[in-house]
Amino acid sequence: MRGPSRALGAAAAVLALGFTAACGDSGGVGGAEAAKQDKATAGETVTLNYWTWFPPEATLKEAISAFEKANPNIKINLREFESADYQKQLPLALNGGQSLDLVGVQISAMTNTVREQLRPVADWQDELPAGWRSDLNTTMVTQTEKAAKDGKLYSVPLGSIGSSVMLSNAAMLKELGIPFPKTADELKAAVDKIKKEKPGVTPVVFTGEPWWQEEMLFTIAGQTSPSLSDDILAGRKKWNDPALVKALTDYKSLFDKGIISKSVLSLKGTRPAEQFTSGKAAFLVDGSWQSSMLSAAYRKANKIGLTDVGAGAFPVVESGGSPAARGYAEGGLAIPKTSKHVAEAAKFVSFMAVGAGVDVWSKDLVLVPAKNGFKPDESVLTSQAARDGYAAVAAVVAGAGSARNSNQSFLNQVEGNAILDVLRGQSTPQAAADKMQKEWASGRYDTQ
Repeated sequence: MRGPSRALGAAAAVLALGFTAACGDSGGVGGAEAAKQDKATAGETVTLNYWTWFPPEATLKEAISAFEKANPNIKINLREFESADYQKQLPLALNGGQSLDLVGVQISAMTNTVREQLRPVADWQDELPAGWRSDLNTTMVTQTEKAAKDGKLYSVPLGSIGSSVMLSNAAMLKELGIPFPKTADELKAAVDKIKKEKPGVTPVVFTGEPWWQEEMLFTIAGQTSPSLSDDILAGRKKWNDPALVKALTDYKSLFDKGIISKSVLSLKGTRPAEQFTSGKAAFLVDGSWQSSMLSAAYRKANKIGLTDVGAGAFPVVESGGSPAARGYAEGGLAIPKTSKHVAEAAKFVSFMAVGAGVDVWSKDLVLVPAKNGFKPDESVLTSQAARDGYAAVAAVVAGAGSARNSNQSFLNQVEGNAILDVLRGQSTPQAAADKMQKEWASGRYDTQ
């Protein structure tokens, strides 16, 4: 059971929907010895070689410029890759002994592939500010540690992604006098009004692909049983646990009540986002990586015609439940064993994780920063709907009850389609849950 995403870099684009579960479980190839440190003399400039795939180059270069201005004796030599290429190239470079001082680590997919070539954070944390751990979201740090087979922290997390959350065409809602819905009943009232006043608009859209059904199911389950996803995947509970059956029933009720149309289940790939960004859908249910659309500057740069976008947690379905999402620490910064400038590299890690750099790289809104108390600059979020939306999404992702985690083979072969069978009326929630448990217990899937 491994981590949550394929390509964080792709998620920065409004139409990118590639955040399914990914496996990143291969061990490192022989640990290298740590390079001896070069001592910089007074006034000497140190150049740090930095490889990564995230944040997007424009945002990252702005952060690097700010760092270099504050630290004139340190220069950053940046090389940025596409996500898929990076997952191939970084292990090759590290195992080949290439001299690198800083590397981005996709925590779920890459930690165990490269950890033997990285310096554990414990080896250089004295170069970080006192109390740096307390400045970061505890859950994100813990997830980063647990991502490594040996339980050690090899990178400092910059932030997290989570799902499911809901974006809204805030201008349309304002026109119709509809507040952002926080419960299923409020969403039902909003949907009914949209159908009446905007017959050409689909009220709620999301992808009908099997992988997304797990996101929806465990978001709804998490509203009343926050740790259910973790408990099932860890073997502490079964797939036919009453809480899972109830979540399947609640998810199906959204279709039975006409809140979500079954036609949504035919949407694939980028189609849901395209409908939303073109004004043909009022609500888009997706991941927190789509928070970029809250930024008016982002919408203008990407020629998105929506005049205002809001967001929030997916509406609570069961009375007495609380907003929920699954979240996972996503992008981290690490120092390879080949680095000869650990003190200077650690200074950059500090700048990006808990320092002024967070305000710069976070402007694309893809990650919820790990820095406690972070709030984006109001120049990024220019409407009240956007500010309220980002705060709601950040809160639900940072406080995620379960990790955004999956058993990829089980999800692809059994789980996703079992959930779809329930939504289409081809199976009862109990029968689908029993089927999933029987398959899970079959021994055909790696459940360790």
